[in-house]
Amino acid sequence: MIARLGKALSRISSRVVPDPFVLALGLTVVVLAAGMIKLWVAGTAPDGGTAPDGGAGWAVLRGWAGTFSSTGLLAFALQMCLVLVTGHALALSPPVQRLVESVARKPQSSAAAAALVAAVACAAAVVHWGLGAIVGAFLAREIGRHAPARGLKLHYPLLGAAAYAGLAVWHGGLSGSAPLKVAEEGHFAAGVIGVLPMSETVFSPLNLVITGSLLVLIPLAFFLMMPRDETDYVPPDPSQLAPLPPRDVQPIDGVPAFLQESRAVGGVLGAAGVAYVAVALYRKETALDINSVNMLFLFLGLACQGSVRHYMEAVTDGARGAGAIIVQFPFYFGILGVMKASGMIEWISQWFVDIASDTTFPVFSYLSAGAVNLLVPSGGGQWAVQGEILLRAGASLGVDPATTVLAFSYGDAWTNMLQPFWALPLLGIMGLKAKDIIGYTAVVFLLMAVVVPALLLALG
Repeated sequence: MIARLGKALSRISSRVVPDPFVLALGLTVVVLAAGMIKLWVAGTAPDGGTAPDGGAGWAVLRGWAGTFSSTGLLAFALQMCLVLVTGHALALSPPVQRLVESVARKPQSSAAAAALVAAVACAAAVVHWGLGAIVGAFLAREIGRHAPARGLKLHYPLLGAAAYAGLAVWHGGLSGSAPLKVAEEGHFAAGVIGVLPMSETVFSPLNLVITGSLLVLIPLAFFLMMPRDETDYVPPDPSQLAPLPPRDVQPIDGVPAFLQESRAVGGVLGAAGVAYVAVALYRKETALDINSVNMLFLFLGLACQGSVRHYMEAVTDGARGAGAIIVQFPFYFGILGVMKASGMIEWISQWFVDIASDTTFPVFSYLSAGAVNLLVPSGGGQWAVQGEILLRAGASLGVDPATTVLAFSYGDAWTNMLQPFWALPLLGIMGLKAKDIIGYTAVVFLLMAVVVPALLLALG
């Protein structure tokens, strides 16, 4: 049944899912129109005042332009790009690549291959979402290279969907934006909830149970989605499986070659950086936040790559994959600005709050976060606007703020399975299109639509 469902949804997605950049532009137009209509109907700005000169249309356009080029949000975009490229550089390091090549030879059936890719992608994303977004793609690609010699009939788009599955669980992991933000001193809602250490969010029993359950159920879903009819298998194009081309970064002028090429130099610098971050965290001189996570994985990647030049080659390769994401970030920030200027985010969040009780509030937080993420696929940017609304509402109902943070986190990750924004680097590595994988990730979306709310009701 699950295999038939995945096949049916894949047929639909192949017809209706647009290119991710076209999707970003289309959502911009739709949200601009919706924001203008909302202000025209309400006749007031979100704060209760009258719309500024120029009317509702100008107010919404000004909200779009203000966040399109927001310094704070562009700084966040750089943080997210660093997560991606440092994860990419680590995934390309010799130790990780040797591990990927070894694991790629393990599956004995096509269904086992899909489950393995999903399990590795999800586990890696819990450690670092940038690593999870990339290592699953390399593993799926490597399995595709070895499949003909081993007699495995692969459904390559399904492997691509499995590689993207890590983005369904990332927000409950070590690089989750919302848990890391509320662990920072002086975060935007500190006056409401104080500082929430990671022990109360990521390492809480609630998160360990929900994230742990998804780590089991998602690979199982991909195992069951593998077609049973051989005519339904879709092998990869051989050109997609050629060995990765050598990366070529010009030597750094004025720097002696041995400093650039020596594995000892890169290894020592990387190890020293990792040691510094570890000691600073132990001495509580820095928090486990997005910046310390980026620093940690940057130096870990340098240590694993060895030479400085090899590390820069890997970072350059990752930056190419991030290019399509970078150009879309401002458009999604603009959508965020429209939703804020028109009061749409408050309206969505408040609607869920008004119908919630202390028991059901985590579920409605999950649903509202999922709904907003379809329009603003940026966990940290979305949390900056929606987070305080949810935390204040949760506090008024007596809900544990850590539960609210986690419910938001799961909802943000949940609808990534319908929103291909973060799949762009993976699609480039595997030679696929968004429409090839979304039908299968939609099955994960439906799975999480049942499992996560049930666990939030039982454990929240």
